[in-house]
Amino acid sequence: MAKYPQWSYSQSRANMFDECLRKYYFHYYAAHNGWSEKLGSEEQVHAYRLKQLRNFYLLFGDLAHRMCESALRQWEESQTAPRQAFLLEQMRKLLNEAYIQSQDVEAWLNNPKYHTMLSEIYYGDDTLNSRIATIKQRQEECIRHLYDTLTWKEVTRSDMKILEIEKWDTMILFDTKVYVKMDLLYRKPDGTVVIVDWKTGREDDFSDQLYLYASYVKEKYNMPLEKIQIRVEYLVTGEYKEYRITSEDIIKVEQSIGRYIEEMKSCLDDDYYNRPKPESFFTPMPSQRKCKDCNFREICEFRAV
Repeated sequence: MAKYPQWSYSQSRANMFDECLRKYYFHYYAAHNGWSEKLGSEEQVHAYRLKQLRNFYLLFGDLAHRMCESALRQWEESQTAPRQAFLLEQMRKLLNEAYIQSQDVEAWLNNPKYHTMLSEIYYGDDTLNSRIATIKQRQEECIRHLYDTLTWKEVTRSDMKILEIEKWDTMILFDTKVYVKMDLLYRKPDGTVVIVDWKTGREDDFSDQLYLYASYVKEKYNMPLEKIQIRVEYLVTGEYKEYRITSEDIIKVEQSIGRYIEEMKSCLDDDYYNRPKPESFFTPMPSQRKCKDCNFREICEFRAV
């Protein structure tokens, strides 16, 4: 019910801050209170609806993570794993449901938080068919590779201890609540803990987000850095990369977060209430690559065409 959103930090927030300040404003401020036509203005309600749009790639990534979570939780409870055919069938079913739901614009307008609307369908993008073909291929690859990953082979041994699966938590840095959610955290018999990050796209650059996870694990579990390992599992290719963390890595990522927090707060008129400066202060950063997938292109006059 607050007039302004609660202040916090996350890696996804930092990524959007880098991508486009106007998009950042729409997502974190203009859409606030837009979930209720009684609380929000017409502009807030509109922005909130657009905020809820999902594109096919993001939806697929979310479903693939849910697939991994479901398999891990079943193993944790019963030491059995879902059949690959079952996982593939469920993912296809959920993707089809999202496609069907997206045909009903009225239902989405009335309940945008809990009714899926794919941005490719909402905006009539010509990328729809090619993305569907790509995702059909990737879902089969991800499911085929899951049970062959080093992570699955290790975590299903009797001497392994699962600590966290897709669990939201927070830590405090620079007087700011920082959100973290690791895909998986488990402990080996020698005391080493492994942070696992599932990737559903092609190999990309290593993210500071994983160093942030290591900082969180170090603090919460009182773990020395030499006992923390990071593993990135690329489900599409079946390959993985592992990283060890040094104190210099932790200092670097925490300093980076501190700079982001300082820059984000420079966009506020009042950092106690998290009241933003006027919309015009948030400089648009148009580019055809970024704007073509932006949820807010309908209300942004600076979008690249």
